[in-house]
Amino acid sequence: MRLQDIPSNIIDIENIGKEPIVLVVSDGKARFAPLPSHGEIKIVTHDNKVTRVNFNEGELF
Repeated sequence: MRLQDIPSNIIDIENIGKEPIVLVVSDGKARFAPLPSHGEIKIVTHDNKVTRVNFNEGELF
């Protein structure tokens, strides 16, 4: 799952969708991605910038 660019300078949250999302704003850019139904998301930063977003969907035992 990858983050998608938000196309305009104004964020219209109502038009992004009805499902839960993660919204990341870093270095003047805003991106979003839908949240998985279960799992874990890690946001990695370096020098006050988001460098990586890891989507780890958990396993059922």
